[in-house]
Amino acid sequence: MKLVRYESAGHVATITMDRASAHNALNNALCDELREAWFRFDESDDRVAVLASSEEKYFSVGADVGDLPVNMWHAVPGLGVELDKPVIAATSGWVVGGAFVLVQMADMCVASETTRFIYPEGKIGTTAGGVSSVMARMPHKIAMEFLLVGEEMSAERAYQIGFVNKVAPKGQHVALAQEMAAKIAANAPLVVRALKKLARESMPKGPLETVADVRRLLDVVRDSDDLKEGVKAFAEKRKPDFKGS
Repeated sequence: MKLVRYESAGHVATITMDRASAHNALNNALCDELREAWFRFDESDDRVAVLASSEEKYFSVGADVGDLPVNMWHAVPGLGVELDKPVIAATSGWVVGGAFVLVQMADMCVASETTRFIYPEGKIGTTAGGVSSVMARMPHKIAMEFLLVGEEMSAERAYQIGFVNKVAPKGQHVALAQEMAAKIAANAPLVVRALKKLARESMPKGPLETVADVRRLLDVVRDSDDLKEGVKAFAEKRKPDFKGS
């Protein structure tokens, strides 16, 4: 992977977006690599992931308007890849649009005091709808102000309303998130995964989460060798030889 770094230590994965030339704008390539990183995390011995940025001034400026990702939801933990392991977002600087959705769908957030959250889709004239899940993660009226007014929210304000777990001094957010992750990784893995799964199933789901649940199921069928075999067998007027893959 060129745009995402995956580092593992003590059962903690640190997944770092590293497209500094574009302030981690979420293009197709970056989203594909993030998706790959989430699959790697899910299949690994790592028990907790920290999602970070290689830049202090920008966590991510959101979707790349010059290379809009076809399926940005694929890159979002819990949407594109179903995870029973915890994810902690470690943010600094600007967290814009689609990048806010990444943080929103993480289980916890450690924010540098430099963090500024903003969701400007109303000002741009487009929305992908993924942010709707924020209604289960922020008080209703504060969330509506954030979405509809489109002004920035500071790390301190996000902490006050319960969207951020800890506010870190500048430059210390990743280390603090890794420290929190190490404490979780030392706990019983089966219990941690069970608690995350139960908590996730207890939360109200936004519309995109429901769609993602269905897409994860049906995309496997759509991309399967069995589908190709079925179509080919139909054309050749023979019985298909399905392999379950």
